Amino acid sequence: MALLIVERPAKKLVSYRVVGPYQESIHSGFQQLMKWAARHHQTQNEWLTWFHDNPDITPPEALRADPSVCVADNFILDDAQGLALQTLPGGTYAAYHTTITDGNFEKVWREFYSQLLASTTYRPDGKACFEHYLSDGSNNGIWEVVLYQSVEKIPAIR
Repeated sequence: MALLIVERPAKKLVSYRVVGPYQESIHSGFQQLMKWAARHHQTQNEWLTWFHDNPDITPPEALRADPSVCVADNFILDDAQGLALQTLPGGTYAAYHTTITDGNFEKVWREFYSQLLASTTYRPDGKACFEHYLSDGSNNGIWEVVLYQSVEKIPAIR
């Protein structure tokens, strides 16, 4: 898949924080979030996972992620039940659109970063990194996702 540089607006999210190995914790976070989303008629909105730690340097038991559903900018979270209202930053992002059929999200992230780090124009800026789910593969194992990493332009060498 090709790496693209895109501008994204800030997004208001309702999120459920999970801690632990991503492949184990994110699914349980989405189960909690989906119950809330069904009660509040938010199931047709965009779904994503916002990652806060690099699994190459953070121990698996300390990895933090926020399975999230996008909500309107004026949304008020009135019954939090372990949920948080937050804003995913807008800005410049590297985007990588792909389909995952074998459940190996880590492999796709490594491919994405391999291309991004080879870029001579942009580099990760550490502000935000997330998966935006275009399809729900929980039943058929086929996930269409866009991976996003916030980036900054690399200054030209003079």
